Amino acid sequence: MDGILQNGTIPEMIPCTMEQPVLLFPVRHHSPVCSYQLVRTIEVYQPDIILIEGPENANALIPILTDEDTALPAAIYYFYKDTAKLVSDEGEDYHCYYPFLYASPEYNAMVQAKKRGIPAKFIDLPYSAILMHTKGDRGLRTEQEKHSYADDSHLVQSRFYAKLCEKTGLRSFEEFWEKYFEIAGIRKTPEEFLRQMHTYCILTRRETPQAELEADGTLAREQCMASRIQEAMRSYGKILVVTGGFHSAGLYALLQDGDVKPPKLRDFPDNVQNCYPMAYSYTAADALRGYASGMQHPEFYDTLCRALLSGAQPEGIYRAQTLDLLARTAKEAAKKDVPISTADVTAAYSMMEGLAALRGAQECGMYELYDAVTACMIKGERTTATALPLDILGTLATGEGVGRIGDRSHVPPLIADFEAQCEAFRLKSRSAVPQEAELALFQKGRGMEESRFFHRMQFLGTEFAERLKGPDLHAGKDRSRVREVWRYRRTPHVDAVLIDHTTDGVTLAEACRTLAGKALRRERRCETAAKIAVDCFLMGITLPPEDAALMEQILVGDGDFFSIGKGLYYFDMLHSLRRLYDFSDDAAVRCIALCFGKLITLLPTMGDVPPERAQECITIFRVLYGVTGRVLPERQEEFRLALLTLTERAEKEPSVFGAASGLLYAMDGAFRTQAESAMCGYLRGSLPMQKQGALFLKGLFETARDIALTDESFLRMTDALITGMEISDFLEILPSLRLAFSYFTPAEIQQTAASAAALYAASAEDITKKRAVDEELYLFGAQLDREVCGICKEGGRA
Repeated sequence: MDGILQNGTIPEMIPCTMEQPVLLFPVRHHSPVCSYQLVRTIEVYQPDIILIEGPENANALIPILTDEDTALPAAIYYFYKDTAKLVSDEGEDYHCYYPFLYASPEYNAMVQAKKRGIPAKFIDLPYSAILMHTKGDRGLRTEQEKHSYADDSHLVQSRFYAKLCEKTGLRSFEEFWEKYFEIAGIRKTPEEFLRQMHTYCILTRRETPQAELEADGTLAREQCMASRIQEAMRSYGKILVVTGGFHSAGLYALLQDGDVKPPKLRDFPDNVQNCYPMAYSYTAADALRGYASGMQHPEFYDTLCRALLSGAQPEGIYRAQTLDLLARTAKEAAKKDVPISTADVTAAYSMMEGLAALRGAQECGMYELYDAVTACMIKGERTTATALPLDILGTLATGEGVGRIGDRSHVPPLIADFEAQCEAFRLKSRSAVPQEAELALFQKGRGMEESRFFHRMQFLGTEFAERLKGPDLHAGKDRSRVREVWRYRRTPHVDAVLIDHTTDGVTLAEACRTLAGKALRRERRCETAAKIAVDCFLMGITLPPEDAALMEQILVGDGDFFSIGKGLYYFDMLHSLRRLYDFSDDAAVRCIALCFGKLITLLPTMGDVPPERAQECITIFRVLYGVTGRVLPERQEEFRLALLTLTERAEKEPSVFGAASGLLYAMDGAFRTQAESAMCGYLRGSLPMQKQGALFLKGLFETARDIALTDESFLRMTDALITGMEISDFLEILPSLRLAFSYFTPAEIQQTAASAAALYAASAEDITKKRAVDEELYLFGAQLDREVCGICKEGGRA
């Protein structure tokens, strides 16, 4: 490494001796070697205070992170709601994570300060101030799903590192870092390691334009940190400063220039800006999964760091850890029926050692391990079929664990409620591996309550749970299912969303009730409001009176027939399922009455509905009819009169007309005469009118199919419609006819077949069981019969 970073003056720019009053210790976040050398430096330097890069409004959380009952990975979650539009004109909500692993130098700095009884403080700008000093699409304001406060991108993405990789023949920065820093660095003295880190970081910074440092907030942050260092210098003799290595040169220059003006900071209420401790996961901390500041394979390096800090000898520690990981990979592969022999493992270990020697590494690391597994266990090119050993290796090196916050008094109430319910339902909430839960909804036990818990987590947008099987009330599917199957997994996103909803309530139920009320205040459509009511039903939540009144206002204000009809469907469903789901809220009855009244007023205008919406209209007719039978029997006459008005319109969509006629017949058998008359009108009309007769039948049979079972005249009219058409015309109406008869049950089909067969002196089996004859072939046979008969007549043998 010394031969690569050939610049004798650079290390002397930042003093590395242990006697100076301020010692700048540069780190890469989550680096084992940085943590190891930091602990060694603290033992030698004996600081009076340790200052750490981190937003200073999180200082109260340091004791929580270092609590004996806290298990890493953990993180500080920051949020800022830009309601005053101080960051941008959009007034967006911002959030980021500051993760801590056992290999994180910042975490070990806090632990060492606690162990020695000296203060530890964060000295960086608060999250909101960093955002205000950062230009759009830079730093913490880039467009990405997950932001990390501790960003090493300057160190790992610079032009300088690319030149180093080219010179050393290594494939990536991670491979370069492991060889020259992680493995070689644990053999250096603290002073030697400091010089090497400062050299690399200064050369990297030289490749970064000053304008970029200003745009991403780096300069403003360094001004704040330098001012806090100078404040500490007035009270403490020896100060250790732990920051990302990229900041060391900037801080040193500011401290040499004299007094640094402290920043002016704004005060925000807790619901606008705050920070909370939260559980994190190794998966989220993995650089391969988009975490810009993470190292790849975090659990591997975390395990190695804990061994180092527990007193293990640096010499040979990488060899021991990679061998252990190799053995575990082979063991897990064997469980999945991947044939890996002892000889394969031995060959892989020999190759690891050989590759390390060939590459000039002092020990084999993760990259030698990966190459050895590829060569000896896959034995060739990696493909989907052969990649399982590498996938297992990646999973083991990344880790699947989730941390825990020990001091419960600082856990946000929603997370506390979430964890309490996970414990009550015996859900595995500390594993990042997806789990499944099967619930019996309507049996005695906790199945319904557990289902409501999952639905609440889903409604809050946590992505904690996904329903795989069970009733889908939103889509109206599988309502007869009595069991649900959920897949769930806790990720940092779960905790982050719950923290974001902290101002909505102290329990999941309360937060969901508040969120439902907010959604209603944004809503104007009956259908969407009814879906919110379905969500509340599934979550077991009753809306407060003011939100129930708001729901009714939305229903009254909506003038869309189809939106109101869909809303009626949902409210009727909730009313019919209330006892089954043990839901005591009867607000659905009032909503049903309001929707019914609006629909009755609009129904007569639906006669000329566009053909593409005819089926939707018929479905609403059926819901209205069902409501008059179950909930509002006293209003059936209103419904009947509205249907009569529709049938008397001059222009009518035929399937809607048929459906209305069927419902009128169902309410009054005497209407059969009008239905027959309408069908006759279609039959006596032109060919286009006859084709509409098929649509009329479709609508009629959908709402009153028993008319075909009890009245032979409809069968004869249907027969006349079919037999009176050319083949091409028949094929055009065939889809509508098939749909018309699709509403019949198997028994009704058998009965209809018998009635239809009787028209031709045949049996039902002739229609339902015999193989159909191609009509073209039948016509050809009939023509043959006629010609044979003609020949016979000519020969006198007729």
